Amino acid sequence: MTSPNPHAEARLALAHQLGAGYAANTKAAVVLVSGSTGRGTADKYSDLELDVYWREPPTADERRQAALAGGAQAVEVYPYEEDEWAEDIRIGDFHIGTSTFLVRTMEKYLGQVTAAPDGAPLAQIRLSALLHARLLAGDAALVERWRACAAAYPDHLAEVMLRQNLVFAGFGEAEDALAARDDVVLLYDTLTRVERQVLGALLGLNRVYLPNPGFKHAAELIDAFTHKPADLWARLKAAYRLPPVEGVAALHGVIAEVFDLVDRHARGFDTRPYRERLARRRPVWDTLPA
Repeated sequence: MTSPNPHAEARLALAHQLGAGYAANTKAAVVLVSGSTGRGTADKYSDLELDVYWREPPTADERRQAALAGGAQAVEVYPYEEDEWAEDIRIGDFHIGTSTFLVRTMEKYLGQVTAAPDGAPLAQIRLSALLHARLLAGDAALVERWRACAAAYPDHLAEVMLRQNLVFAGFGEAEDALAARDDVVLLYDTLTRVERQVLGALLGLNRVYLPNPGFKHAAELIDAFTHKPADLWARLKAAYRLPPVEGVAALHGVIAEVFDLVDRHARGFDTRPYRERLARRRPVWDTLPA
């Protein structure tokens, strides 16, 4: 039995209070709590994230009044941008952020992940939030319909995520030289980029939506993967902690196992060109040609 999480429980209680303020407006179709509170994993560093879906566009005053009705002591209302409105809410020095959309925007996102050639990262983030959020108020049947649609992870998206990430851009170029020179600032930037690609490829292989572009809470995300290299989180961290040459070799070992997993579980996807690209290493010249 999972022990209670007091940080998540306290934030969930506050979310219900704030959510009631939004739900009082008849334009609000759905109010959710997302982020670590929605997943039940909040800790003492966690703020609070509310997602609101409106039937029709709210006015700035309606958004402000909704937050105040929920107990906000200070509210900053931001203009509409990139499909969403957002509010910055304060109760004392505690921060609450909102992401608010129209119902039809979620319907658009559900279609985008099926057809978008770039993997529709923003749509993936919204679907990930939807699947892990808790309903505070509103149309439960609508949320369940959305979740049923989102649960059918598209084959097309799995292929896109593999194609985008198995290139491991940054490796197969200069990592050996950076490690040998102990040029760690640029090397660790490269390791981070490649490790994000490892996680991106595993998202597609495991049919899990991108939760956020920076892979926040990576250990928690890795726990959700069925197909992954053994001890993945420990090995990703070790790449930074080992001597540079050993760290690069260790990350190449992780990548080799990712290729093997793709061969085993994404049959029909050809990893050979990706393996061949990574095997082409930058030349080393001990002496110059005459």
